[in-house]
Amino acid sequence: MAARLLVVAAIANVVFAYSNTAPVVAWASSSSSTLDSLPSRLDSAVHSASFLENILNADEVCNHDAVIIIEQPGLHASDLRTLSPNTHIARSLTSSPSARQYPYLPIHQELDITWLAEGVASKCRSRLLQYSPGHSDVGLKHNTKHVVCLGMPDLEESGKTRKDAWPITVPSLLGTELKALASVFPNHLVVYTGSPLHASFMKRQSPDTPDRPILDLSSPPPAQTFAANTTLPSGGILKKYQLLTPGLITALLVAFFVLVPVLLVGLNALASIQNPVRSDVGKTFNALEKKNQ
Repeated sequence: MAARLLVVAAIANVVFAYSNTAPVVAWASSSSSTLDSLPSRLDSAVHSASFLENILNADEVCNHDAVIIIEQPGLHASDLRTLSPNTHIARSLTSSPSARQYPYLPIHQELDITWLAEGVASKCRSRLLQYSPGHSDVGLKHNTKHVVCLGMPDLEESGKTRKDAWPITVPSLLGTELKALASVFPNHLVVYTGSPLHASFMKRQSPDTPDRPILDLSSPPPAQTFAANTTLPSGGILKKYQLLTPGLITALLVAFFVLVPVLLVGLNALASIQNPVRSDVGKTFNALEKKNQ
């Protein structure tokens, strides 16, 4: 029983340790003292919002021709571990002069990628672009600093479906876009982070609010808008709602591995109780005769 309790406690600790976390990776095409000064492992109190602010608020961020911020709802550290070494992301992390990888950073609920990007664009007098990879009508201006926000599609699949679809869709799509940006901006900084599902910057606006236009702080460009993505995920209830939360999983583990065994042991103990053997007094026994003897 004690061994079972230890196993349940260990599983519960693992579930809570990695729940509400997302990976954050960053690399620069030129040497970055900001990235190089970061430790290889961060304290557990450091969350994604403070980490990104530390990178994007550094003075040297304006030295880059482009700052590329990639946000992908539902991204897990296990997704990045399955990347082929030949993908653009994997090659960039291994060959860049400065790079950092943090697989499990606590997600801050008030993390706003758009607000961080606007702060960098205002600080560096850069042109701010927000779009999803695959848009061929995005105009990039040479010799102009850019802050690019890439909104990746949600990763809602799970299990084998996710494992099979992820390597041939997202890395290929993102790698093609990053190659195109790197060809225009050789000196660039890339930050790739996960976020909770349905929390990307492309979906934070209400349906009645027009989408943000391209913000160009170096020269006023013509106003452009992007259509808001209001498509609900298709599929059954498991595709639309998160039913198996860490709290529910822990409750089920405790119920099946602690409460049920205790109940079975108690029932077994009750069933094993037996009445003592009763010795019947013989019918020929006479107490009065026994007394007179």
